[in-house]
Amino acid sequence: MKLFKQNTEYTTPQIIILAATGLLLGFLLITQSRYFTSYVTTLGRDSGENVFRKIQMLKTSNNDLAEEISKLELQLQEVSNQALALETINKDIQKNKLITGDIAIYGPGIEIEIGTQLSDIWFTDIVNELFAAGVQAVSINSLRLTDTTIGFDKLPNGQIMLNNVILTPPYKFAVIGEKTNIKQVIETSGGIIERLKSTYQDFNYKITEKDRIEMSKI
Repeated sequence: MKLFKQNTEYTTPQIIILAATGLLLGFLLITQSRYFTSYVTTLGRDSGENVFRKIQMLKTSNNDLAEEISKLELQLQEVSNQALALETINKDIQKNKLITGDIAIYGPGIEIEIGTQLSDIWFTDIVNELFAAGVQAVSINSLRLTDTTIGFDKLPNGQIMLNNVILTPPYKFAVIGEKTNIKQVIETSGGIIERLKSTYQDFNYKITEKDRIEMSKI
């Protein structure tokens, strides 16, 4: 009985202490739980807002980048167009200089030597067919044809004059251009060579392909 009483006396204070400790721990746990929940909620909200801001910033950056790319593409197109325009202008200038004879020219082509005396109209037909074939320059007996060439004049004795110079056979046409194509054009069926053959029974000619033909400026 004595031992039982001693255990009863020690148990009551222990129970009180344990109860107080339990209440305190419970209070601390509840407080910590509320704080943690609040913290998580706040953190989650802040993180969400940060992510949203980042997304908005990325969208804005992408939009700005796309706009900048569009501007650069337009600028590039304008520059390309300007470069193309300048290139076209330069080509036209060079082409005009070739036509006027202001610059010397050289390149591959053909030489046509005609031994038969021709009338003035045939010179015009030959030159027209050559330029229609895409040649760059033509000379006859070393006289270069330009935009100032007044044409072929027939003299009373039947001779042909070009730029105040009398042409006599053999007539030597020097032609700068794509030699194979030019030769095919003038020798094709119905072309200028075939027409000359049908007109002059004694018509004779020779075509020589050249890797380089030179013509000085006028």
